[in-house]
Amino acid sequence: MISGRTISGIAVAVAMSVLAPAANATVTNIYHVGDPLHFQITSGTPFSPSITANFGDGFSGPLDFHDIFEFTIPQNGVGSGSISTSFSSLSNKLTITDLIINGTHYVVPSNASGQFLAVGGIPIFDSVLNTIEVFGTTSSRGGTFSGTATFSATDVPEAASWAMMVAGFGLMGATMRKRRTSVTFA
Repeated sequence: MISGRTISGIAVAVAMSVLAPAANATVTNIYHVGDPLHFQITSGTPFSPSITANFGDGFSGPLDFHDIFEFTIPQNGVGSGSISTSFSSLSNKLTITDLIINGTHYVVPSNASGQFLAVGGIPIFDSVLNTIEVFGTTSSRGGTFSGTATFSATDVPEAASWAMMVAGFGLMGATMRKRRTSVTFA
């Protein structure tokens, strides 16, 4: 038999769980190049020696988020870019808590008006999945962030070029070894 005290204890626990404010759930979004609202190339094509793309997201209401921007480029090169937020008020504020680019963590510094970070020298490899991950939280009215990513192709010798170079060094070494200089004294 359940006592009245047990029933009232259960009722209080249920009421507190219903009335207590819920913790922000983390919203995870995955975007690919070509998404017209979140991740699009603004200059060049994946085959161009220079590519520029814009990325970003916006949220209404308080939440924690994890946005993942994925892309593959069919050439080797170096990436750079920037990301920023703007704090228009305490109730309309998005804070980036972590930024990860291809597995490397970056801290996005804050000031009174928002956050900004520029990075460069990020290696981008031919046909490898690259990611930009943005973690953050928003205030009661939400907020937005935006970024720009650039890519510059680098010349990487192909296998045939490497083979020719190694063969050339081998021939030079063999030629130098065969050439003997003899010294005679008069």
